[in-house]
Amino acid sequence: MENSLEELSGIATKIYIYLLVSREPKGVREISRELGVPVSTVHYNLKRLEEKGLIKRDINGYTIAATVPLRGFIIIGKKLIHKFLLYSLFFLGVVIGEMLKVILFNIDLSNSMPTIVVSFIGFGLFLYEALKVYRQMPVSRSI
Repeated sequence: MENSLEELSGIATKIYIYLLVSREPKGVREISRELGVPVSTVHYNLKRLEEKGLIKRDINGYTIAATVPLRGFIIIGKKLIHKFLLYSLFFLGVVIGEMLKVILFNIDLSNSMPTIVVSFIGFGLFLYEALKVYRQMPVSRSI
C-alpha cells in the first residue's frame, strides 16, 4: 500500500500529525479527547491509517509506523518545521549579518539600512505566517 496522506480526510491527517509529534503511544480515547473528535470517528480513521501502513498499534497504543511528507513541512525527528519558519530564519540571518557587518567593519549604516529594513520585514511576515500555521495545527507543541 502506498504511504500517503492525500487520500485521507482532514481528521485522519490531524490524527497522524498528533501521533507524529507525540512522545509516547496514544490510545483511542486520549486521541479523541485531545483533538475533540468523537471516539468512533477516531477509531475509524485510525483503522484507515493502519491499513495504509502509516501507523501501528501495540499494547500501549498507536504510534507512527511510516513517516510521510506533509505539504509545507520538514520533519526532523518528531518535530514539524514549517517552511515559513525556515524562511523567517533566513531573513533574520540576513539582518544579523548586515548588523555585524556594520559593527565589525565600521561600514556606514545608511548603506546597509535598506537591506536591514527589507530583511526585517521579511522576517516578521514569514514568522507571522508560520505562527498562524502552527496555531491551526491539532497539537500546539509541534514547534
